[in-house]
Amino acid sequence: MAIHEPGVYAGMDEAAINEQVSRQGHTARKVEEPPGAVYDNHKNAHDLVLAFVRGSAEIRIGEETFHVAGGDRLNIPGDQPHSARVGADGVTYYMTQVVNEGS
Repeated sequence: MAIHEPGVYAGMDEAAINEQVSRQGHTARKVEEPPGAVYDNHKNAHDLVLAFVRGSAEIRIGEETFHVAGGDRLNIPGDQPHSARVGADGVTYYMTQVVNEGS
């Protein structure tokens, strides 16, 4: 199940957000998406954690739609189809694959 945690990184600078999300899995990768970008429905092989630094996006996971912005965290299960539409100002986030115990 997807978990949206609004504002969990509020007040943190970019370096602190990167450090926090990297603790959730492998070293985080910074992603900058252009305004209005659209990503069709797809699945990932691993669970993901996204930590949003600035901007906004609308992300649909299964039947739920999440409006994310800077300071938010979103967990996306690897087996869940998801799609995205980036907001008018673009979006910057850190992404990591979750380290699962026993894998």
